[in-house]
Amino acid sequence: MISCTEFIPAYSELFHYLDETFGREEIDRYWATLFKPDGKGGTLINALLAEGIHGCWTHWTHSLNEEAADFVMYLNEKRGFFYNEMFWCPSKGKLLKLQDEIGLKPYPDYCLHCDGYRLAVEKAGLKYIYNFIGTDKAACSMLIYDPEVFDGRVILDEDTLVMRRNAADNEYFHPSFHFSLSRCIHYIGDNYGMDHVRAAMTRYTKNALCKTIEAIPTRGLAAIRDKIVESYELDKAPDAVTCELTDNTLDVTVHYCPAIKWLVDNGKWLSPWFRYTTECVMEVLAAEAGAKFEMLSYDEQTGASTYRFTK
Repeated sequence: MISCTEFIPAYSELFHYLDETFGREEIDRYWATLFKPDGKGGTLINALLAEGIHGCWTHWTHSLNEEAADFVMYLNEKRGFFYNEMFWCPSKGKLLKLQDEIGLKPYPDYCLHCDGYRLAVEKAGLKYIYNFIGTDKAACSMLIYDPEVFDGRVILDEDTLVMRRNAADNEYFHPSFHFSLSRCIHYIGDNYGMDHVRAAMTRYTKNALCKTIEAIPTRGLAAIRDKIVESYELDKAPDAVTCELTDNTLDVTVHYCPAIKWLVDNGKWLSPWFRYTTECVMEVLAAEAGAKFEMLSYDEQTGASTYRFTK
């Protein structure tokens, strides 16, 4: 399982893969699909259609606090504007940190994916100005406004809602990323098939889990066991997995997948390709350990599974 706290490097690596395999235009097609404001999955369009411009406040209050962003946010419904200034974007910030720590390079146009929100904003009859200056330092800002109300002046008065958060005010834990991963892997699988799913997951594993791979020559299957356990701990579900390690085998029992549980509990769509975000990653780690990997069982509805590594 890729935990929700590990999603961002997976996201960036999928951008890299699509670009390098199919060209830069494919990235724009992918983002247009991912952010399509059909009301079925995107929380922003649902909030905007239900609440008008206040939906911006509802959407980003939830997501930016779960992502532990460093930001200030303003909403003035009477004057018709919503303004958000991001001092430290947790997504880009995480990628910059990983670049320093393990050499993982962020996708060059990574921050441009946020422009996809414009599709929902415009469908709701609002306008949108996004300032991408500063994204190399994980900073940006955006102004969303109602053209029928906004007079061009961002005036903060007694009618203005204000929220200021420092990154340290919140814990970085955003389970909604499970839904994003479900849509990501589905796009590749549904459009290009299993070979490309496997190739994309191979790229992610080798680049983002390089520390685990580097530990395998000295620690063997124990390095893989520790990574599996860590992923479930990061998703606050240590009870979901049990590992049994011997000299030559590692048996893993997943009692339930916390990612799938969150998707089902929150009425989110689960891609039939989702299982491969676990299976393909484990196949790569097994190959790096010179081991055979077997997926012995897998429940599509809960993610409960058993699998084995054999040296």
